[in-house]
Amino acid sequence: MHTLVEKDVHYISVYLMEQDSNTGDINYFDLTDANEVVFRMKKYDSETITLEKEMEIVNATLGYCRVLVTIPLEGDYKSEIEVRIGSQTITWLGPKFQVVEEIG
Repeated sequence: MHTLVEKDVHYISVYLMEQDSNTGDINYFDLTDANEVVFRMKKYDSETITLEKEMEIVNATLGYCRVLVTIPLEGDYKSEIEVRIGSQTITWLGPKFQVVEEIG
């Protein structure tokens, strides 16, 4: 779990990976044909999405993308990354975050 400070502004970066169904190898997911990559963050035990923002694809062949966000209020959060390619939507579980109160 990553620890962040509420109201800070950070890039959240991820490498999207996939497992080859034939060999079992883990490879970078190629985002070359992606129409959109969306990052979502939601507080545990909440039905409401706290943060939803389109990600920037930094390196498509390495599945590397990032998003600049203002960190939400204190609490524990889960996230997901959704990739849309044509009519197909693929969702990855993203990092988990513990957001702490700013003390200074």
